[in-house]
Amino acid sequence: MLKTKDLFLAGFIAGWAGNIAKELLSWSFYLLGWVKYTCTHIAAGVYYNLESIDAPLALLIGAFTDWTLAGTFGVVLALLLRYFGSDYAIFKGTALGALWYTLAFGAGMTLKITRVSLTSPLPDSLLLLSHLIIGAVSGWVLEKYYQEAIRRY
Repeated sequence: MLKTKDLFLAGFIAGWAGNIAKELLSWSFYLLGWVKYTCTHIAAGVYYNLESIDAPLALLIGAFTDWTLAGTFGVVLALLLRYFGSDYAIFKGTALGALWYTLAFGAGMTLKITRVSLTSPLPDSLLLLSHLIIGAVSGWVLEKYYQEAIRRY
């Protein structure tokens, strides 16, 4: 893992590490047929209509958006851990993942920011799980590898 004392970079790396786990879970659910759309599809739906979100360039834009949001998630978590302390970082990351999911999927889909709609509780539950995972992994990475970056001075 890249060592740094920079809070922003540490958070971004932790967010990406968490996103690897989230994406593996999300795409596994997609390949198993349990969800119709991954987080990448949902992000692509912000820009493109439903008929176009499976196009390679649309998925690329969706992935770029998803990974940017994941990095931002990590930075927010790093800032929260610096402010509130890094005790229970995994739990705090999981709680932030739940909040992130609620804002993105609850408010975001209600306001029709994306053209994708989750039509049943199973995809919702599985994508909630993947957001809890991004939080837990990001918190663990910050706690394990970036204590100096999140230390309160």
